[in-house]
Amino acid sequence: MRATILLLVTFLLGIYSTKAQEFAIGAKGGLNYYSIGDINSRANSIANLNEDELFYPNKKLGYQFGGYFTVEYGKFFLRPEIVYLSSKNSYDFPDEKAYWETSRIEVPVLVGFEIFDPLSLYLGPGFNFYNDTSLDGVQVTSYSDGGPDLDKTTVNFNIGVMVRFGRFGVDLRYEQGLKETEEELLDIVHSAYGVNLADLKSYTPNMLRLSVFIDIFRTNPDDLDGFFSNLFRSNKCHCPYN
Repeated sequence: MRATILLLVTFLLGIYSTKAQEFAIGAKGGLNYYSIGDINSRANSIANLNEDELFYPNKKLGYQFGGYFTVEYGKFFLRPEIVYLSSKNSYDFPDEKAYWETSRIEVPVLVGFEIFDPLSLYLGPGFNFYNDTSLDGVQVTSYSDGGPDLDKTTVNFNIGVMVRFGRFGVDLRYEQGLKETEEELLDIVHSAYGVNLADLKSYTPNMLRLSVFIDIFRTNPDDLDGFFSNLFRSNKCHCPYN
């Protein structure tokens, strides 16, 4: 969290000391596909089952929404965001489908470059703060303390392409985690799902995200300079428009 605050403070100081071409504040929203690990059902945990069985996750559409602040320096731009993401996957266990759900707050700090109008490329880190992650059927027993037990704060790397049409735009982004998760033993309710003791394999989280955005407010430094200088004019009511 301290690293995020330091980055944002440094960013704002850079804005103050550099003549930017334009500033924009906007909102965004869209969909995502989140990739997680396979689950290996242990054969010796179920009677009459002699071989392990591997279950692959099915990606489900998740959603995201949030806001951003963009500062442009010629063809370059800086774009910190704050985004809420909700993601869902599922596993087709023998007796019933089990759903995996997770949500988080992400604070990306992106640096981009306009290749040509209207296409831009960008990249940068994202700082994640996870809420609870759940998988249907997982129970707390002497074998397992529940789960999935994932880190509450992580860092990922983002790279994407953005197409802008006036105040509106479309953003396609790939996100890759910087740290692999640890393999974890899960105890699943066999009577409901047909799986008992199972290993959630280690994996590196990644996500494909598509969103649309709109600049709610957009200006340039000349407008800002004029506005703030008028705030300090010497007049009786101290109004910027006297």
